[in-house]
Amino acid sequence: MRPFSTLIHELGHGIPALLLTNKKVTLYLGSYGDPKESFKVEIGRLELFFNKKPFHWKIGLCVLEQQTLSINKQIFIDLMGPLASLALSLVLSYFVFLSDINDNVKIILFFFNVSTYYDFFINIVPSRKVIELHDGSAVYNDGKQILDLLKLKSMPKEYSIAVNYYNNQEYRLAAVELEKVYKKGYREGIIYQLLISAYLQVKDYSNALRVNDLYTNDLKNKFNSNDYNNSGLIKSFSGSYNEALIDYQKAIELDPKNSTAFNNRGYTYNVMGNYKNAIKDFEKAISLEESFAYALNNRGFAKIKLGLKKEGLRDLEKSMTLDGTNSYCYLNFGIYHYDNGEYEKALEYYYKAKELDEKTYLLDNYIKEARDQLIL
Repeated sequence: MRPFSTLIHELGHGIPALLLTNKKVTLYLGSYGDPKESFKVEIGRLELFFNKKPFHWKIGLCVLEQQTLSINKQIFIDLMGPLASLALSLVLSYFVFLSDINDNVKIILFFFNVSTYYDFFINIVPSRKVIELHDGSAVYNDGKQILDLLKLKSMPKEYSIAVNYYNNQEYRLAAVELEKVYKKGYREGIIYQLLISAYLQVKDYSNALRVNDLYTNDLKNKFNSNDYNNSGLIKSFSGSYNEALIDYQKAIELDPKNSTAFNNRGYTYNVMGNYKNAIKDFEKAISLEESFAYALNNRGFAKIKLGLKKEGLRDLEKSMTLDGTNSYCYLNFGIYHYDNGEYEKALEYYYKAKELDEKTYLLDNYIKEARDQLIL
């Protein structure tokens, strides 16, 4: 009967989500978002994936296609899952303690009833234990999510404005509003995380470092894998490579499947000239995420520097097919031609990289080197 209680819990999330949104709602029974090895059932906007092994149905996930929801609606949807489990528990309690059904059935229902109460408590009591989803992202249990949403609900209006700017990719404006929230005395982790991310998006590394230092001083004991990864990235771009490596190591220890942390550590090894260690990290990142364009591009650069030019060029070409807007791919093509003495060709790629992103790390240095060689 365990699969039945999981289904009730997920429907507790799913049905309110259908009522409060106008887009598709997907429920997974037996996985945290993996449609493979599952049979699919569609009922209008409700989509269900049932793992073919019912004994796996002790876990489940509700995914909403509509991302923009008010905090009140999010709280209601999160809360209804545990409440559905509680309602099932109360119904079972009635049959166990107040009905005249067969004693043998009562014994079965009693143990099932204990299990459903357990489901309610482990979901409603906030827990900092990370739940890793199939796509590699991480969430917390319903209670922790509700608690976090209640904290956000108390935020000033500037926070909502900032989130709207961030979601619309207007990162500089988002940072301005988030700084206002910080100055009003709000020190929640999400404020630091969004500020750091916004500054990283616009490549404002000095401000990102300033906020990261504040975050470290206030809440380092609550850092997750992504926090350490971002801290490492900021230090990499600030030239503090050894400190960055320490942060990447912590990110990987907290989440051994954090492909971005492996890629970023490998990139830092590249900048330091440690290409062999860099390649190990890129290969780990690619094993975790096969179509990771940045990791392929960075591995290509490392191979070229080690003299494996044909293999490196293949990596760069594959990366380009996956993401033709990556300025670092054009930068590395330029480096490939520069190392072959083709300075004009190298400059063509450098200028293309600058056109895509003028703040590409060390790009101006490479352009100057190519120009100097042409003058010579």
